[in-house]
Amino acid sequence: MKQFLAIAAIALTCAGCLPEKGMLPTSGIPARYGHGEMRSFSDAEKAIIRRGVVATLSNPSFAEFRWTKFPKNAAESEYYCGQLNAPVDAGYWVGFRPFVALIETQNDQVRSAKLIDISPDRIDVGNVLAKCREHGLDPFVMIEGDRQVSAEAQRTR
Repeated sequence: MKQFLAIAAIALTCAGCLPEKGMLPTSGIPARYGHGEMRSFSDAEKAIIRRGVVATLSNPSFAEFRWTKFPKNAAESEYYCGQLNAPVDAGYWVGFRPFVALIETQNDQVRSAKLIDISPDRIDVGNVLAKCREHGLDPFVMIEGDRQVSAEAQRTR
């Protein structure tokens, strides 16, 4: 009887643990990877994107990215989806979460980046993933990761 009560208590406690909505959207355009020539970002381009994406974060010095490829011959304004691991506003870590940014290019070089949306955590990714898929992108096709840490962050370690 005690075992039954313990199992019932655990089941009732966890009843609200699962998200109410599905984590992945049911529709969307498949990612465009493989449908055109793609390229990796240069270190200078990554720095530009990094600055634009982390500008809205409360603690950007510890941000770590997972980069996806970017189209060759990109339009002047191109959406980009990747993953970011940085502390949330409350100061705790939630792990890598997808983001979507608007990349401005000139002569096939990244000139600026602006964060459009980022998932609040690793579970509630539906909205950001839907935005990425609308543009034929997939933030989970990781090509390369980095451990870019600022000089200030290195001093505090």
